[in-house]
Amino acid sequence: MGWWPFGGKQVPDGAEALSGARSAFFSGHNALLTAWRPQLRERSEDINAAWDKAAARAIEGIQNSGFLSRILEVTSGCAVGPGLRMASRPEIEALGWSNEAGTKWGREVEARFRTWARNPLECDAGGQMTFAQMQQAAFASYMAYGEIFGLLPMVKRPVAQSRLKVMLLPPSRLSGESDSMRNIHQGVQLDSWGMPIAYRVRRRANTMLASTETITLQARDRDGRPNVFLFKDPAVAAHRGISPLATVLKVVRQVDQYADATLTSALIQTIFAAVIKSNIKDVSAFDGLHTDQDAGLDVAGFAAQTGEWYNGASIDLTQHGRIAHLFPGDEMDFVEAKQPGQSYDHFMGWLLREICAGAGVTYEAGTGDFRGATYSSVRMASAIEWLTVLRRRANLITPFCQVVYEAWLEEEIGTGRVSYPGGLSKFLEQKGFAAKATWTGPPKPQADDFKTARALQVRKEMGAITLAEISEEYGRDWDDDMRQRKAENDLADELKLPRPWAPTTILETPEGLDSELGGDGEDDPGDRPNRRKKGADRKGAGRTPGDSEPNNSSELDVALEAELNASLVSSDGD
Repeated sequence: MGWWPFGGKQVPDGAEALSGARSAFFSGHNALLTAWRPQLRERSEDINAAWDKAAARAIEGIQNSGFLSRILEVTSGCAVGPGLRMASRPEIEALGWSNEAGTKWGREVEARFRTWARNPLECDAGGQMTFAQMQQAAFASYMAYGEIFGLLPMVKRPVAQSRLKVMLLPPSRLSGESDSMRNIHQGVQLDSWGMPIAYRVRRRANTMLASTETITLQARDRDGRPNVFLFKDPAVAAHRGISPLATVLKVVRQVDQYADATLTSALIQTIFAAVIKSNIKDVSAFDGLHTDQDAGLDVAGFAAQTGEWYNGASIDLTQHGRIAHLFPGDEMDFVEAKQPGQSYDHFMGWLLREICAGAGVTYEAGTGDFRGATYSSVRMASAIEWLTVLRRRANLITPFCQVVYEAWLEEEIGTGRVSYPGGLSKFLEQKGFAAKATWTGPPKPQADDFKTARALQVRKEMGAITLAEISEEYGRDWDDDMRQRKAENDLADELKLPRPWAPTTILETPEGLDSELGGDGEDDPGDRPNRRKKGADRKGAGRTPGDSEPNNSSELDVALEAELNASLVSSDGD
């Protein structure tokens, strides 16, 4: 038994040894931790110290590394795709509207916003990108800089109806200055609670001289409409973001160095495919070995004769079956070009896995290497990384789209192009309820579409999922889908064609369900499960195992009526 030095508590020898090992490991005398002494700082200080270099290296890597370029394409395709689709969902109960009025107003807003978003002259300050393309550019800015930065200016143009424009800027335009007296941190001026109230932005003062000046832009106007937006990953006490690729930039360089070194070695072995081994060394090496008796030995002349021999007997490796005559005493050695072995592939695979993990994609998606992957492994990896896609979409792209949509809607109502009960002042009071919207992005990639669809069908039959959730799984809006189905059915009726979305069984119609329950359609819905059970018991009563079960109550009634008529005819005949 050992004794604890503080308090005199007796402990077992094994516990005492373990406690001593822990103390030695975490103490400064341990060799593993002696050289590892990071400074404890807030995240904002770390970002301020490394932001410029991390952004420059991330941009250089994306432009020159095929892996990072592919990772950017994959992550952008999953998070943004062709652009998030807006669906207006105002809180009709909080606004005091009827369902019909809320639906009609929401669909009008959706149609006008999509028209605005598809015209670069309407939505882009530069007149070059649609709103969907700006979403893709915003996500690329996040991957390179760790931030989405831009302005919402009001620009009047004769070719555009709306004055609101979106102007994306590289986050490097933020000054990055810090002034504790004015509470400015990395170009962001904060109030006493840490909310951004202004931004210090660099702009070109003279185009000819390419000189810049720093100006202060207020975060919001007097009505609360944003003038500047800055979106980043959420973090405590951090006012700027940093590229998500910052954690793997060193590994990217290691991959390039490892690949270049391996390729150089293979090229040298391939270029120098044959080497002649000669006993003749450097002529100068023999000078120190000469004595007076060796005065007649002409080593230089001997080497010259060897050179003359090869000048007249060249070795040509391009002709097959040629016999080379070497100088007496020389040998030819053929060098075998060695290809990278399994160790190269294994080690390179782990480096690429670290890059993909830091970037937020699966190894298979980031590299295109599906060797050894199974359906279960791909599905599980996609399910885990899909959470990262949803997080980035919710923290970055959706807020960017929402702030633009709210500013656009405010202008549309203020100019009267979109009607709103009570006008602009009422809308500003109820903006949180009226401007509510959902943004639907690309669906989750599936390894097997049929198995996924079957799983959703089973969950729907269990009551564990709704039609809205199923539509979101496929990146669609359920309200638009339902209305499109109705439009297709109406067109089929007009052309006297079979309905593409007609019920497959009579139980899928209200009339068939009421008939199954044995009611007139006016019963309490809460009693339907019990009455359905009774109906099922009734159909099974008095039936032998060989009898076939009717599909529904209508067939049962027809069968009973036919049996009754047959019995009546039989009795009349008798």
